[in-house]
Amino acid sequence: MSAGPPPGRRDARDTRVAVDAALLPSVFGGAPVAMIAVDRDGAVTALTPTAERLLGHAEAELLTRPLHEHLQLQQLDGRVVPAADSPILRALRQARPAAGEGVFVREDGSTLVTSWAFAPTVLAHTLTGGVLTFSDSHAQHAEAARQRERLNTLEEANVRLALLAEVSRVLSEGGEAGDDVVSGLRALAALLVPALADWVTVDVLAEDGTGLERVALAHRDPALRAAAAAHLGPLPPLRPGMTSRLAQVLHGAAPQHQRMPPPAQAPALAVDALARERLALAREFGAAEWITTPLRARGRTLGAITLVRADAARPFRPGDRDFTADLAARAGALLDTTRVLRRQVLRAEQMQRALLPDLAERIGPLELAGLYQPASDLAQVGGDWYDAFGLPDGSTGLVIGDVAGHDLHAATRMGAIRHKLRALAGDRVGPPSDVLARLDRVLQRFAPDDLASVVYARLSTTARGARLQWSNGGHLPPLLLPAQGPPRLLDDVVDLPLGVADLARADAEVDLEGYGPGPVTLVLYSDGLVEHPDESLTSGLRRLLRAGAGLSRTPLRDVGPELLRRMRPTGLDDIAVLTARFALEPGRG
Repeated sequence: MSAGPPPGRRDARDTRVAVDAALLPSVFGGAPVAMIAVDRDGAVTALTPTAERLLGHAEAELLTRPLHEHLQLQQLDGRVVPAADSPILRALRQARPAAGEGVFVREDGSTLVTSWAFAPTVLAHTLTGGVLTFSDSHAQHAEAARQRERLNTLEEANVRLALLAEVSRVLSEGGEAGDDVVSGLRALAALLVPALADWVTVDVLAEDGTGLERVALAHRDPALRAAAAAHLGPLPPLRPGMTSRLAQVLHGAAPQHQRMPPPAQAPALAVDALARERLALAREFGAAEWITTPLRARGRTLGAITLVRADAARPFRPGDRDFTADLAARAGALLDTTRVLRRQVLRAEQMQRALLPDLAERIGPLELAGLYQPASDLAQVGGDWYDAFGLPDGSTGLVIGDVAGHDLHAATRMGAIRHKLRALAGDRVGPPSDVLARLDRVLQRFAPDDLASVVYARLSTTARGARLQWSNGGHLPPLLLPAQGPPRLLDDVVDLPLGVADLARADAEVDLEGYGPGPVTLVLYSDGLVEHPDESLTSGLRRLLRAGAGLSRTPLRDVGPELLRRMRPTGLDDIAVLTARFALEPGRG
């Protein structure tokens, strides 16, 4: 069975065989794979421990014995391979490598499906034997399957991490949008389809804990998205005693995982109004199973998110429930934060509006109108205010002001400063500069951290006409809309804001009869009307002059809204506007 050595080389061959056999223990002792060494006649000369374990034979049992006699080779279909046809022995005889698949019979009679490879050992052109390496095919396939599963798991984890990052981004943008949290929840639902579910619903409880509204329904099928929109809006209210899975979650239970029963048993799910609505939805859009998870924050349940899969062959996996809970926690935190902020802003805005005066439509011959518009950003509640009041000498005080800051403190301080100014102006009628100087000293003594810009004007009317006197503490100049001629900014004097330094303040004055005959309109406004991040303040004031053109005969109540429409403010700051109009008769003066 062996290929003999070249003529005249018998002694050399025998020496090399001995050398080859001597090397086997050092090579095979630590080999981690299944290997069998044979001599040139096919007798076993060494086994690795892995080969012993796979075959159930100890090395001592097989040494010097013919390989094929004790390691019977079968075809994959179970047919025994005769020694003469053995591809391993044929490769040994021909001194060439070979590989294949086959079945070895273990010591206990069981079979081992293997992938094998044989390599002859040749020293100095002389065949000395060979080495058979083999492995358990089933184990290899199982390991390959495990590797694929691990890779799939890692890939799925990466996808979910990316999805989680995108969800966080979408929700943070929804939070920045403030009251547009519904858009954030709808974007969240759309992101989860089809990566995690075939369709997703988000249901939100009203702050009273009973009213329920579906704010989002996203479906993977474009043809069903239009139909999904019809299911948005109010749902049956949450009532005590409701036992459906959705009701349980809304009552504070843990996430619920439910499978759709067979059609005959499905009506048993309709235990309450919420369950009946959910069952009708499942029948319309298809459902094999779903996970319902609460939107919860600070121990309160604010709603629920439901992920639905319509294909029974694509079931939810154990990690899906935890991942959904993470998403729901983020959405719940956004919803809670928005509601808390909205309540704070509402209280601040209500307080600010309450602190603004109940403006009379007229004070003597003067017609008045006020406008307040809060910032679009929920966090930007500010300290803008206006005021108008009669003074003991028959003149009228007009005020526009802005306390530094955009929070509840600014709104509160605005009310205090407004009342102080009114008290000081009425206590001792004098030039506007004197009133602002006294107010400044009060603030620096009792509220040294307050900073406010103010324009205080006093309009006096006599038989000869009307005179406007004002002092400007760091505020934007009033806008005068003459009955005749272009608008004018009253920028004759501007001093430092109140709260900066105890300095002398100046007055400016103008006789209004030069701007008649007809109605003369004074517009006092806060900086939110003119300031824009993309232009200088000078450019904003020029735009205001253009916007005021043609408004002198517009009904006074419409002047402020029309200025807002023409100026198109950013909404980043709140806006206060006070308009006052005095009709100058022809020939007066």
